This record gives sequence, C-alpha cells and structure tokens, in this order.
Amino acid sequence: MSAIFALSLAPNLVLAPPPPAGATCNISCTVADIAEWSDTSSPTINLPELTTQNSQVSAHDSFVLYTNGDVKITANSSASALPGSPYGQRSKDDNHKLVTVYELEYDTADTITVWSSYGSLLSNDSAVKHISADGAAEAALSFTASNDSGAIGDSGEHSAALTLTACWKS
Repeated sequence: MSAIFALSLAPNLVLAPPPPAGATCNISCTVADIAEWSDTSSPTINLPELTTQNSQVSAHDSFVLYTNGDVKITANSSASALPGSPYGQRSKDDNHKLVTVYELEYDTADTITVWSSYGSLLSNDSAVKHISADGAAEAALSFTASNDSGAIGDSGEHSAALTLTACWKS
C-alpha cells in the first residue's frame, strides 16, 4: 500500500502553479515644443461696401494657435505675405486712399494690441502667454476700413493679405 500512496502524491506536485514572476518596465515620452495654427489660411473675408464718404465697415476673424509654451506673434504685410496677391492694395493712387486699421486679441492675453495701420500691425511683436493645461489660444483679428478724410477711395475692390507667424518667445 505504500507504493500506491507514493504514486498519488506525484500528480499533485506536477500540477502546482509556479510562483509569480514580476518585471519592471520604465516608459518615458518627450513632448516637443509645439506652436501650430489650426489652419494655414483663413477664408477670404469680404467686408460690406463703403457707400458714403463717412462710412466705415468692420469685420473680424478668429483662429486657434496650439502651443505648449510662451510665444510671440509677428505680422508680415509685405509682398512676401501672400506672393502673387494684390497685397495692401488700399488705393489705386495716392489721392484716393482707403484707410485700414487692425487689432489682434487673444483669449489668454492680459492686453489687446492697439489698433494699428496695415503696415505697422504687431511691429513690436505680441506675446501669447501659455496657460498650463490649456494648449490652445484663440486669436481674434479685427479690421476696419474707411475712406480717407480728404478723398474717397476709388470704386472697385481693394484687398490686402497678412501673414501671422508664431515664434518662441526668448
């Protein structure tokens, strides 16, 4: 009978689970500096018609800047802003000028840029302060067009192009 008892213990030893074995894995991920516009261009904005000498028309456009750090915004209103466009065509000659002014505002900024002429918008750059846990800053560009106080702009379409660039604040 002892031989039978020894055979019945052998299957119990073979079926016992092995002890658990652990392993540690260290995982890391680096997030790059990000400054990226939601779109690379906005749709054309058509202001209403200027119908009288003293009339003024306004509009605005909003867009989103995704960033995980403090950035500055610069504006380019030169010929390179939109190659091939009639950029800055605010008058057909020096005697019939159309006056345009611009303002840029952010939902994360303490201040708003002052109203500036087309060529001087953001001439001193504009800061966008990153808010922790908020990776998107909404920027609103407002613009107004009116006739020069001494002359009425020539009839027809006047257009302008503006490129805003986000750079790391140094």
